[in-house]
Amino acid sequence: MPYALFDRDDFITRTGLGPDMNVLTIGQDHVMALQIARCVETTVTAVVANTKEARSIRAFTPDSNQIITQYAHQPIISDVFDVVFIYHTINSIKAETVLEMFKEVRRILKENSRFAVLHWSLEPKNKAQSSHLMLLKILEQVGIVQLHTFNMILECLKEMEFENITMELVNSQIAVPQNWVQLHIKRLHEIIAERLQKNISLPADIEKNIELYKAHITEYGEELLPSIQFTARNSKGLFGIDII
Repeated sequence: MPYALFDRDDFITRTGLGPDMNVLTIGQDHVMALQIARCVETTVTAVVANTKEARSIRAFTPDSNQIITQYAHQPIISDVFDVVFIYHTINSIKAETVLEMFKEVRRILKENSRFAVLHWSLEPKNKAQSSHLMLLKILEQVGIVQLHTFNMILECLKEMEFENITMELVNSQIAVPQNWVQLHIKRLHEIIAERLQKNISLPADIEKNIELYKAHITEYGEELLPSIQFTARNSKGLFGIDII
C-alpha cells in the first residue's frame, strides 16, 4: 500500500520515537522500515518470513538488518528493543501464532518499552470502506488474510501481561487508487487460477464474491478500512508469577 504512506508516518508518530532508540518492525512492509529509519539514528531491524521479503527491505533501506525467521520464534537476544512495530502484519498470521509472537515480543523488549500494533477494524464507516472489507473477506476465503477480532488481539496482549494497553480508532479515509483496485482484481483471478491448476479446493462462492466486489467498487469505489492501534507498555516484573 504505497499510496498509504502518511498512514505509516502517523502510526510512527502516535507511538513515539527518539533518535537513539533500537527499533524492530515485524513484517514485509519495506515502506514501514524506510519510514522508521528516517526517524532514528540507529539501525532498524526487520523480521521477515523469507529471503524475497528481506531483499525488498534491503533494496529500500540498505543499512537495515533483516532477520529471516518464523514470527513465533525470533532468534534475538532478550531486552534489546525500545519499540516494536507491527503494521498490519498481524492480519496475515494465524491466531495461535499471534499469541506466540506476542510472547517473543515481550521477551525482546526492554523494561518499560513500547509495543505498537496496527490492525484492521472490521467495521466500515461508509460504502467505499465496505469494498475493502469485501476484498479482505475474499482473501480470507483463500487463506491469505486472517481477520482477527478486536477482542482477540486485546486478550493476547493481556495474556502476555502487557500493561497500560491503549486502543485508538484511526479512520484516515484513504482512497485506493483505481490502478491498485485493478491490480487487486487481477491478483484475485491469478490466485484462483493458481489454486485450480494445483487442484486446491476453493469455496463454492468465491467467483460470485469476486463479482460482487467488482460491482460494489464500480458503484462506490474503495477506501481503506479504519484501523485500530493497540499500544502497550512492557513491564517485565516476574512474568507469570503473582506476588501477594
